[in-house]
Amino acid sequence: MSTTRVLPLLLSCLLGAQASAATVGGHDFPDRISVPGVGTNLRLSGAAVFDRNYVPFYAAALYLPVSVRSSEQLLSGMSPYRMTLVWQIPALDAGRVDEYWRKAFTDAAGADRLPRIRSQVERFIDIFDDARHGQTVLFDYIPDAGMRIYIDDKPAGQLAGVEFNKALTSIWLGESAPRDFRTALLAGVAAQ
Repeated sequence: MSTTRVLPLLLSCLLGAQASAATVGGHDFPDRISVPGVGTNLRLSGAAVFDRNYVPFYAAALYLPVSVRSSEQLLSGMSPYRMTLVWQIPALDAGRVDEYWRKAFTDAAGADRLPRIRSQVERFIDIFDDARHGQTVLFDYIPDAGMRIYIDDKPAGQLAGVEFNKALTSIWLGESAPRDFRTALLAGVAAQ
């Protein structure tokens, strides 16, 4: 990931107590949002562009309640959040989308955890078809309800299970995620 894309956003997030609205990858992300089942208290923590082979793959923004004060708290699966993902690639067929998610889950979950969540990973992958530039995917995690997924504002699926959702969150925020990307998404948590 290009440091030049992440540093301006990271600096602006660190300078204020709250992250302000951001434009990343040509997409505007508001500073606050309302999520059904959570309410209007989700604030922008950070946003970044995920590059794959030095090509912008997707822009992402992480929204958290003010009560989340650490990445560990978020990765525990006990805090709600929204991850907004906007595809940056011109187009990606369903087979390549499946390939991306399979590798991402394998890297994030590791060999020990992956067999325990394999059926949920397969259900997750079945939700996605072709990806196109500008397509928006919302991942709304509510601990009691699980992960609700919306594609272009239409409900696409829901998956319960803390262990599955911890693996999904780790794709973006775990040790296998690119450090600059993870740091930019968590900038609002670091600034508290």
